[in-house]
Amino acid sequence: MKDSLKTFLLILLSSLTISCSKEVLPQINTAQELDISLQKSYEKSNFGGFSVAVIKNGEVAFQKSYGKANIEKNIDLTNETSMNIASISKVFIGISLVKAIEDGYFTLETPINSILPFKVNNPNSTEPILIKHLVTHTSGIKDSESVYFQNYSILEGEDISTKGAQRMINELGIKTDGNTLPLKDFMKSYLSTTGTLYNSDNFLNAPTGTEYYYSNIGSALAAYLIEIVTQTPFDVYSKQVIFEPLQMSHTAWKKSELNAELVSTQFFDAETPLPAYTMATYPDGALLTSIEDMTIFMQEMIKAKTGQSSLLLSKESYQLLFDKKLETIPKQMPEREDNYGVFWLWSTNGRIGHTGGDIGTTTFLGFDPNTQSGSIVLINSNVEEAGELALEILSEIVRAYKSFEAAK
Repeated sequence: MKDSLKTFLLILLSSLTISCSKEVLPQINTAQELDISLQKSYEKSNFGGFSVAVIKNGEVAFQKSYGKANIEKNIDLTNETSMNIASISKVFIGISLVKAIEDGYFTLETPINSILPFKVNNPNSTEPILIKHLVTHTSGIKDSESVYFQNYSILEGEDISTKGAQRMINELGIKTDGNTLPLKDFMKSYLSTTGTLYNSDNFLNAPTGTEYYYSNIGSALAAYLIEIVTQTPFDVYSKQVIFEPLQMSHTAWKKSELNAELVSTQFFDAETPLPAYTMATYPDGALLTSIEDMTIFMQEMIKAKTGQSSLLLSKESYQLLFDKKLETIPKQMPEREDNYGVFWLWSTNGRIGHTGGDIGTTTFLGFDPNTQSGSIVLINSNVEEAGELALEILSEIVRAYKSFEAAK
């Protein structure tokens, strides 16, 4: 599902580009006009709810949430409500990894086998996997979707009799005991030749560093490397180096660390709520955060990219975080993807950011360093599950907030 959702999001972005070039869209000039447009989009949708933020010239120009965090209990989605942001989580791996580089633990050129307590070798390549390969998705590590969902589990105490829960269990094979392997154990099981989940098909049939394959497991492996060298669990380390300095008080890797009343239910669609779940490879896509916190975060990233901040990293380290890493663009990269920083994606339109999609969530984050402007949307629903008009409505939402972002 993660792979299919990423493909879906890329198709959506391409469709937005095409539709915007063919239609004359109404310009949205004010926050009030944007609010009216987004409210209409929500009322037409089958989403549980969504949150949108827009930054213009480095300042917050818009931030609002629509719909429900819990439909059954009639709890509104607010700017302080946390929800799963899926693969946008990877940019937090990126910052944490560059912090470890800044502290002298390794470099992007470090072979992963010089750090790991077990060996990881692509059976189809003689070239070693370097850290730079993980952060640009060129390591050759593949996600086996059938195996990957074995590392998910519905949290203990959740209602597993619902339609949504039964789909997760029967269609995806997700466990129901709330238990997952520790990150290190999953990595060894999947990547080491002695592991119970190991298969030579877990790797591309290509030399390391030559082909692009978007790898959730490769991303989580980068987080595990941070754990090893810092001797600190990744969730604790990222909290220390990112969430606490930025005062992101509604952000955590575990639901148990947040106020349960301020954590959104995730939905396939508005009629199909889902039970809360966890995963062994949580760094690659399980961060819970709010639009309020993500706005704080993106403001800092805009300042960082434009040399105005050294709050989390030195200015040199921030440059390392964002600088394009691929000298040669692999042919497998989607057309609208230009290059990668350290997990940060450069688009061909000059924006930097990431998208996310997983069970019950669809998310976008992106900013233009030249204009110091950007946008975020967090949807607590699966767009591909939310009815025939869902793609059109999401396109409408994205076009609306981008129109406002571009307005003078």
